[in-house]
Amino acid sequence: MHKASGSVFLFNVNNDTNSLPATSASYSFAVMLRSDTWVAANGGMELPFNTRTGRRLLYCYNPKQGRHAYLDLGSDIILTDDEACTALGLY
Repeated sequence: MHKASGSVFLFNVNNDTNSLPATSASYSFAVMLRSDTWVAANGGMELPFNTRTGRRLLYCYNPKQGRHAYLDLGSDIILTDDEACTALGLY
């Protein structure tokens, strides 16, 4: 578990329906700059959700690290894979 570095950008959605695939501006800039910041995954379109264990998570992507992880919105902590599986109730 480690503190999320930088900013996590949420809900800055590009509403232009003519551009496919749809991505948020913050996601596009983070990827273009290979920024060490966590942005909502899936082109910036991921939305927070509640887990079976009661935690509120957001699936994120870090362009510099080239990896995905879950952000616990209650603690602003990026979860390890094991912590994410526990939070998702997979274990």
